[in-house]
Amino acid sequence: MLSKRFSMSRLSTIASQLGISIPSEQRAVIVTGARTPFTRGFGELLALDTIDLGAAAVKGLLEKTKLDPNLIDHVAWGGVILRNGSPNTGREIIVDLKLPPSISAHTESMACISGLKAVLSGVLMIESGNASVIVAGGSDSVSCTEVPLARDVSQSLALYTSGKISASKLLSVAGLPCSWMPQQPGVAERSTGKTMGYHADVMAELCGVKRGDQDKFAMASHAKAAAAISQGLFDDEIVPVTTKVVPHMPSKLVKKDTLVRMTQDEKKAATLKPAFRKAEKGGTITAASASPLTDGGAAVLLMSARRAKELGYAADVAIRSWAASGIQPEPNLLLAPALAFPTALRRAGLTLKDIDYFEIHEAFAGQVLATTQCLASAELCKKYLGLDSAVGDIPLDRVNIYGGSVSIGHPFGATGARIVTNAARILRNKQAKYVLISICAAGGLGMVTIVERI
Repeated sequence: MLSKRFSMSRLSTIASQLGISIPSEQRAVIVTGARTPFTRGFGELLALDTIDLGAAAVKGLLEKTKLDPNLIDHVAWGGVILRNGSPNTGREIIVDLKLPPSISAHTESMACISGLKAVLSGVLMIESGNASVIVAGGSDSVSCTEVPLARDVSQSLALYTSGKISASKLLSVAGLPCSWMPQQPGVAERSTGKTMGYHADVMAELCGVKRGDQDKFAMASHAKAAAAISQGLFDDEIVPVTTKVVPHMPSKLVKKDTLVRMTQDEKKAATLKPAFRKAEKGGTITAASASPLTDGGAAVLLMSARRAKELGYAADVAIRSWAASGIQPEPNLLLAPALAFPTALRRAGLTLKDIDYFEIHEAFAGQVLATTQCLASAELCKKYLGLDSAVGDIPLDRVNIYGGSVSIGHPFGATGARIVTNAARILRNKQAKYVLISICAAGGLGMVTIVERI
């Protein structure tokens, strides 16, 4: 016979997915979050790799919450650019911070959804009765991407060092060492050979999104983020980070996001050339309307409602439902989250009109607008999503009210955790009931999560 604790926690998880509200002290709650500043790749945080950035975010979270590390059951982490030889970033964070070695950890990689997926994994661990305190989040450093050798070179070297081939055979296959130049990692989608920006450009064209609307949305993202910074909304979230000394770059203290433009120049934005497809071939996405390559880390503290109340932490925000989705990568690679909207809403027992605010990951302004236009159009929903009717209208004035990835930045593994933290802030600041999170990812993947104030 199942224990009462297990059966009730499982019932809570199933109930949240079905939209049934069952009071449970085992329900996972979002206490708060913390993150490093988000900076441009090869910029201020150049010397810090994904483990360093993750450790900085977790350390900041523990200092902010004054949580006793001995209470942590598990660290669930997300990452995309994993460090060679250290694939479990979550565990390395525990080791580097000298946290209790008994804390277990795992690392997930689901492209840009990784940080959100780590949070959901933590929720599942708590609501299944397997943990009561989880640190979840993600980090990535494009600046510290490890550059691989060509495959024939690396394989030949492995065979040579293991004594399976001679030096002459090595040179005959791999060539002279002077030719062993590392290959710059590609940013193209493996299955199509095209960049994410190219796919977003095509997606915008197919959904009828104009260049001017993308520029306007991107500038609004910066304006909203700038307003949030001016109001100090991120002050308790951002952890100052001291960088390491590297050649030609002294150590410095980085205290704030560096990508947000505090003023907007419409005329300058309009002069930029398309970055992924030429204008005459339909290109509309520019550097101004795309999220920049970014370094950073973000962490979220999750607890069971019972434990949060016992320790005096906030226990008023929780995950109500979520849904994952996949779509054929070509042509609408980044439209996958639109498929998850109806499922997540149905599982929550809600409609689109019930949602107060939306946190839609801004890989590109055109991708956000294509998603909202597709969801509002019966024709597009049927053509690209196979749905019988439109899902509904999403008011843009309720999307990313404190800015998004185009302005704040997008460290691949960290974005999901940043957005979860922001959703909790919105619910508390606005005394709202529901925030819907939508994140697209490489491979034609999507995730929609509904966060509620309970």
